[in-house]
Amino acid sequence: MLLLAGAILIGTLAQAQKLEIKLHYEDRPNVSTWWKANNQVHFSLDDKKKHQYDKSSKVCLKVRWDSITPDLQNVWFTDLKIDSLANPVMDKVRAEFGDKIWLSFWCNTGKGDTLLVQPLLLTRGHKGKWGANNRTPICSEKWVFVKFNLAEIGYSKWGEGPSLPDLKSDAIRCFEVGLLNGTTAPKGFIEARFDDVMISNYEPFAKGAKEK
Repeated sequence: MLLLAGAILIGTLAQAQKLEIKLHYEDRPNVSTWWKANNQVHFSLDDKKKHQYDKSSKVCLKVRWDSITPDLQNVWFTDLKIDSLANPVMDKVRAEFGDKIWLSFWCNTGKGDTLLVQPLLLTRGHKGKWGANNRTPICSEKWVFVKFNLAEIGYSKWGEGPSLPDLKSDAIRCFEVGLLNGTTAPKGFIEARFDDVMISNYEPFAKGAKEK
């Protein structure tokens, strides 16, 4: 599980709390212990300078799926988790987030690969689960910035609870990026890199990216 493998920033801006939980991988977490949906999924840390999205970044996360279903599309193969707010010690922080929650990250894919990303919302314990109705394709070897306003997208119910998630309630504690393959992968695998996977109570922008 991806818990506090990054940083929690709480500041005060214009009489409002600016909150974010970010997974930036600079502390080099032990990715071998992370949950994966199947043994065909591999997490690793990539510290090659040419593979970073930003000069300030030293490490990013690489995800590879050695597909056992190369002729099928839209196959969900794993997810990236931000479950920090499920911890009871984070109750106050979750309350401060309220219903203003953005999910964002940087991502790229391997040559010829198409990845689909899908926001997921879950309750503590994962009994309640909702998946975004739309899946966003990423098919670029160049880094792209992706963001979702979680309060303004449609969901389907996948677990217990009401038909639609209520972000105004603090029942929603876990946030995930579901990963699916897009077009078929004739080379037998697909890969992608991620950095700065984050939830925040403000709209993030890509303007912080620096020129290589």
